[in-house]
Amino acid sequence: MVAYTFDNLPASEEEIDFSDLERKFAIPEQEETLENVVVVDNLPIVDPSKVDKLIGVLQNKVFKSSGKFKANGVHMPMAEVDGATNSKGYAFIEFETAEQAQTAIRNVNGYLLSKNRNLLVNPFMDVERYTEVESEYRAPPAEPYVEREHLKWWLADDAARDQFVTYVDQNLSVFWNEPVQPAELVKSWPNLSTSQLKWSPHGSYMCTLHSHGLALWGGPSWKELMRFVHVNVKNAEFSPSERYLVTYSPTPISVDALNKLMGPEKQHLNPYTGADDGNTVCVWDVRTGTLLRSFSTPKNADGTPAMIMWPYFKWSPSEKYFARMTQGASISVYEAPSMMMLDSKSIKVPGIQGFAWCPQVLKDARTGASRPEMLAYWTPEEGNLPARVSLISVPNRELVRTKNLFNVFAASLHWHPSGQMLCVRVQRHTKSKKSRFTNLEIFRTGERDVPVDVVELTDTAVAFDWEPTGENFRFAILHTDDPTLP
Repeated sequence: MVAYTFDNLPASEEEIDFSDLERKFAIPEQEETLENVVVVDNLPIVDPSKVDKLIGVLQNKVFKSSGKFKANGVHMPMAEVDGATNSKGYAFIEFETAEQAQTAIRNVNGYLLSKNRNLLVNPFMDVERYTEVESEYRAPPAEPYVEREHLKWWLADDAARDQFVTYVDQNLSVFWNEPVQPAELVKSWPNLSTSQLKWSPHGSYMCTLHSHGLALWGGPSWKELMRFVHVNVKNAEFSPSERYLVTYSPTPISVDALNKLMGPEKQHLNPYTGADDGNTVCVWDVRTGTLLRSFSTPKNADGTPAMIMWPYFKWSPSEKYFARMTQGASISVYEAPSMMMLDSKSIKVPGIQGFAWCPQVLKDARTGASRPEMLAYWTPEEGNLPARVSLISVPNRELVRTKNLFNVFAASLHWHPSGQMLCVRVQRHTKSKKSRFTNLEIFRTGERDVPVDVVELTDTAVAFDWEPTGENFRFAILHTDDPTLP
């Protein structure tokens, strides 16, 4: 404030300069945001006497691991219908931070609260976005029909040739495999930078990995069919029938960083939302290029991503389910295409060391109807508990067969391609633990009650594989009497 004397007093109050006081005592403007608020839908409709109990379930069970509610941070609208007051079936929940709200959306959306009730959790800010939709419907412009190339066109080759791909000095080339004469060039891409390339299981696509994502190529013209944005992607794996694609990058997803990388003109192509921040594994729809869901992976003590076993997910033969294992703890089974965890909880298997899906959907021998899909897992010995091999059906989680094993230090699961047989290659040691040998526990999964045959070897089998075709279920092993090998 300017120093005033009797000689320079302002003529009115409006002429007094308060700028220095305004700067000194100014209160910083608080940016209003509702990013820490979520909308929870499909809640049970309850009367006022049960509201507190329902809020307690939400706070102490459903959202317990996601974050903390603000004091009085749950608003559950009520309505009076036919003289009775009840809740409307949804609630607004205010978390302490926006990060907690995003975690809640990621963890609880789709949560199975009761047998036939899945919760829907969405950001409150989406409400404003949807309220701005024009009330009058406008039909989108009709896009002209463009005939797609046949992705299995190579099957019609007159000479029934296969194709192979080479990558040399940043030159990618696809050739016809000729039995006698030199290979015939089909397509070449000079100066194409890729860190990895692979074929899809049925040969419909060729996949190339790049610094900003990966691309799919195919058809007679070998044009780019689809592009997936996943920065620093290192691994990619198709589902058995090529409908889904799983990708992994050690660089956690950051929506803001990707927006800066893509620039203002291409930010609309960013497939991620705030709920994906920090995740490293993505599941995509191959046909549409849509991101279906992203997942987090284990972290080291310093917060960096830990090494993971690849493939991170294993698919059932029907592609209705996919699963991942938490070493020594559980199997998490998810449904496709919803990407929700089956029954909203993992299958607890203390000590689990490995699992594998039955590669085929088996038929009931009497009725011919499809049986539930099946997976096998094994757990090691612990204390007085023996090692165990178990088969369970999915989605009902029923135990199909189990067998206890003793003196076991390792095991591996080998399904026959038909799904009719499962061999468990069991590495065992004698009671004195001075020598090792192998047992082959063969589960006849196609028969009633799943009988088990045992093949005892006097030395160690280091490899096992089934003959892929034929009805005799023959197999081959590599074995040695060297005790230093596993």
